[in-house]
Amino acid sequence: MKRLFLILTLFNLFYASAQNNVRIFSGQGELFTVSVFDSIQNKIPQTSVLITSIYEDTLQIKLEFENKTKFETTLFIYDKGKPTTNKEFNYKITREGSKVKLSYVGYYDIKKLPNPLVPEKPIIDTTTKYKNTRLGHFCELKDGKPIYFNNIPKDEICKTGMVAEYLNYTNLLMVKAQVVDDKFIVAENVCRNNCLTVSQLNFILNYIDFELDKLKLIKLAYFNLVDIANKKDLEKSFRFESSVTELNSFLKTAPDSKIKSSTICKNASSQEEIKALANKLGAYENDSQKFDVFKKSYGEYCYTKDQVVTILTLFIHDREKFDAAKLLYFRCIEKGSFLEISEVFSYNETISGLKDFVAKQKG
Repeated sequence: MKRLFLILTLFNLFYASAQNNVRIFSGQGELFTVSVFDSIQNKIPQTSVLITSIYEDTLQIKLEFENKTKFETTLFIYDKGKPTTNKEFNYKITREGSKVKLSYVGYYDIKKLPNPLVPEKPIIDTTTKYKNTRLGHFCELKDGKPIYFNNIPKDEICKTGMVAEYLNYTNLLMVKAQVVDDKFIVAENVCRNNCLTVSQLNFILNYIDFELDKLKLIKLAYFNLVDIANKKDLEKSFRFESSVTELNSFLKTAPDSKIKSSTICKNASSQEEIKALANKLGAYENDSQKFDVFKKSYGEYCYTKDQVVTILTLFIHDREKFDAAKLLYFRCIEKGSFLEISEVFSYNETISGLKDFVAKQKG
């Protein structure tokens, strides 16, 4: 009896460990459902689906898109032709017209979360050794996370692209970021905070898988480009005609420069003018749309710190509030008391970031 129990225990342990995961995601951001051996994995269509605890070496899968297009295939869960365990295999969906293609894009080890999740503090605290590690003037590592500097000139008119050193740092951070979302966060921060050439922007876009995300980044970086005349070259970063059409639609309507006054603000705009700007921004539903309109319009006005608060409260999330605050700082006539706007933020981390930003401008 004991022997039988031991055999069953060993079998269960082996069986529990001999499992793999498969992630299927759309390279174009399309929504889809997945069925494995006729068992549906996600009832609600998603752009990325993770199938866990797979014990078979082959999977019969069916994909169905929102337009009712269906696709069936067999996935082989092998490493160099041999069965493997505790791996996550990644497959990307691409579509050209009515044709659907599922491409293998690599695998990763499945890593368990540490236990305990938050380790005990060491007897000797060495964290200060790793804080405030500056990478040139590109970003500062705080507890291993990059906090980006705003390298856009104080007059906010971009004339030259990033220095090669900054692009090298971008490359290192991208290589380190294995997850799609982490790569987008790196790219978003670089595009928001630096002047770029079209070539540099294309280099960054090469790290982004989803074409919808590439379009978002172009819209963020567009007004920081120093060679707008080369904007047609941005088409090189896209493979699908629909994405190129969307890109050209944006390029056709976007102005060739920021709508800004190059003069230093001495007197604030009237309350009626700021109210009109607020009403304009309030017509849009989400922060992303509001921020796009804000970047094109805010430079026409000068602000008191209270008027800055009026504009910032229109945004929901701290991220857009912080990005808008950094731009409004240069148009505010009360820079000495600018930190009093901190009341609009929800998180102490954002307030700390604003303090760092203002200190850098004064320094």
